[in-house]
Amino acid sequence: MQSHYFLAVPLPIELKKEIKRTIEDETLSFKRWVHEEDYHITLVFLGACTEEQLEKIQRKCSIELAKSESFSLEFSTLGTYGKKEEPRIFWLGVKDQPLLHVLRKKVSAICEEVGFKQEKRPFSPHITVARKWVGVERYQEEFVKDIKLNKKWKVDKVILYKSVLSEEPKYKEIGVFSLNGIEQ
Repeated sequence: MQSHYFLAVPLPIELKKEIKRTIEDETLSFKRWVHEEDYHITLVFLGACTEEQLEKIQRKCSIELAKSESFSLEFSTLGTYGKKEEPRIFWLGVKDQPLLHVLRKKVSAICEEVGFKQEKRPFSPHITVARKWVGVERYQEEFVKDIKLNKKWKVDKVILYKSVLSEEPKYKEIGVFSLNGIEQ
């Protein structure tokens, strides 16, 4: 199986643990919960890459992202993608942050320079926490109305991940790119 790659904003470890504690609930009947170490906000999905493409992306990201400002993100709401009563994705959103959109545009431009076509869909930053509703009852938003996560965190790096679907957690760090020239 060929590996796939993507660039994403990571979350701090303690925040990942809190998401898992707060959201992963046995009363929510999702087929698969995302491993807490795999929580992230995807900026750009690359798919399959050559070694040459990976080297170019890493070199360009190291230089260009060091010029980017770090910023804070804050959780907003829980939501779903797919059929309202049988969602395929359960996610945690973040409050609108213009600097996140600037960062995504910069990363997208780097990837286009290296030869990757970018999605035309609007950027909808979120953290996928579960997949495929399998409950006997139809999914209802009221199932999650009492779940609250009012946390802020600092975004000071972007990670290049490799998907290893046969392992748990599935995503392996290949490169770390600091914002503001901050050493990680």
